[in-house]
Amino acid sequence: MHVDIADFTVLATALGVIVREMGRNMERTARGPLYSFGHDFATSLVTKDGELLALGEYIPVLCGATPFAARAVAGFFQGDVHEGDVYLVNDPFSMDAGNQLADWCIVCPAFYHGKHVMWLANKAHQQDTGGGLPGGYNPGALDIWAEGLRIPPLRLMDRGRWCSDALDLVLANVRNPELQRGDLLSMIGAARTGERRLQSLYAAHGAHTLELFQADLLEYGEQRMRQEVAGLPDGTYHGELSGGRGSALIACDLIVAGEELTVDLSGSGGQVPLYINSPIANTTSCVHMALLTAIGRHIEYRSGGCFRPVSIVTRPGTIVHAAAPATQGNCTNFCAKQIIEVVWDALAKAAPHLAPAGWGSINYWVFSGHDPRRNTGYSSPDFQACSSGAGAVWGVDGWSANGPSICSGTLHYPEVEVAETLYPIVWERWQYATDSGGPGRWRGGLGVDNIWVADSGSEPVYLAYAAEPYGYPVAPAVAGGSLPKSNTKTLCFSDGTFENEREARAKLFYKLRSGDRVLDYTQGGAGVGDPLERDRRAVVDDVRDELVSLESARDAYGVVIAPLTLKIDEEATAALRAMRRRGRGGSRRGWSQPASVNSTVVTEGGKGLRLTFGEVGTA
Repeated sequence: MHVDIADFTVLATALGVIVREMGRNMERTARGPLYSFGHDFATSLVTKDGELLALGEYIPVLCGATPFAARAVAGFFQGDVHEGDVYLVNDPFSMDAGNQLADWCIVCPAFYHGKHVMWLANKAHQQDTGGGLPGGYNPGALDIWAEGLRIPPLRLMDRGRWCSDALDLVLANVRNPELQRGDLLSMIGAARTGERRLQSLYAAHGAHTLELFQADLLEYGEQRMRQEVAGLPDGTYHGELSGGRGSALIACDLIVAGEELTVDLSGSGGQVPLYINSPIANTTSCVHMALLTAIGRHIEYRSGGCFRPVSIVTRPGTIVHAAAPATQGNCTNFCAKQIIEVVWDALAKAAPHLAPAGWGSINYWVFSGHDPRRNTGYSSPDFQACSSGAGAVWGVDGWSANGPSICSGTLHYPEVEVAETLYPIVWERWQYATDSGGPGRWRGGLGVDNIWVADSGSEPVYLAYAAEPYGYPVAPAVAGGSLPKSNTKTLCFSDGTFENEREARAKLFYKLRSGDRVLDYTQGGAGVGDPLERDRRAVVDDVRDELVSLESARDAYGVVIAPLTLKIDEEATAALRAMRRRGRGGSRRGWSQPASVNSTVVTEGGKGLRLTFGEVGTA
């Protein structure tokens, strides 16, 4: 280490404070609810050479894509970068700069005493991106041009002066230009705040110390990740996910060799017609997030150094490495979720105590239209329907109504009363859905029942189907845990007719009128461990809180509870659990007590590897 440990700790903490302050700046100054309520953005500091130094994990899946934007800007404007410049980029297929068109990235150089020392990159979801539908999600798009405006690296400010022609061109291609002008200013203002804080840090500690510290921070991340990888047994571990008709296989071989880790996604299938194809920036970010939330969860200062021991293998033209002009407008939700979870699925075969169980799939629409109350347009995802449950982790139940795995608990939901002032919609129900969490020794978090009705006067409410379109299952259910029930959608129209999930997935688009009702069931997360080993008292608590029904307590957990007193029938419970274990050929207690655990893997010699875990306690 080139700087002493005290300086290292102070500076690492300071960078974290800077990126969080940048995020708070966006939250407080943005015009649109995507930032102020949803926090649908990420802030970051990137080295001059394009490695991630610090990340504001507002939406974690965006963080790993910001270095791609910074590297694209640096490469495109090589030798022509000046103090006061501001750049904008979103195109996934221009120098691999973007993860999806809806996520615009502001990139600014940070200077100190006339020298370029770092990049600041803010990536944020936009209210609109042009294209065929409001809101940036177009499930009917045939190619990327139908999804929105493609922005290769573009200079918005030159030495502190606006490039008005470039800005006007961008804003002329979105439906709410004044709103998005305000959001862009919010992003730029956040970067300017970060630059001022960096300059203060350089003034206090000196440019030489900060240069040495950057190297130390990246080295720290690398060595910590190497330690975590070294704790895994060597071998090749396979995970895969298949959806319904028309989907593509998403496959992962996780190859552990000492301190090196290879994530091989090259066995995945080709690009699909609907808009979930993942550009390489998005895929890379998903893999990094999957690892940081599993084996890297105890790394205190996260940076690009964490990914130096990790190699990612893909094939261009596949669902996990999309090539132009593939549609990709929903890829940061799907197949981002599937990429994260297929890595977890493979990891669960190597170290089930480290792999999170799969999270529920968000079951949302994008609604848009004209609000007659305010005489203004609107477009937004239905964030309330994004309240899926988190998967359990070893030793802990999943969080309920926690949002998609790509957010890892960071997504904020608008208060229902606030949402009703923003959109001509009235919510009738938004509550935990009983029995929606996957059973396990540690239960998956619960999803929600989300019911709302259009209240738009004579104006229509336009809906675009934005839930996962191919029916990929939740994965993994770890160490004998169970998967949650599938999502459902129902539309009940004011004329008495209705349409179900299958019809909605086929139709994709709707034009609602006042009185039309939308009913979404958003699933919970998967469980970890054998449900028959769940603490009986925890099952009773879940029944008392209406998280689990009396029937599921008996059928899934083998716990017989008296309906009126909520007392456990100990004799009946013991007999039922014993019968269930005999019926499936014995207990699965090997997952949760000292025992040998068979995990089928492939090693260099092609032999099976037998893993043994230590005492972790029993229910």
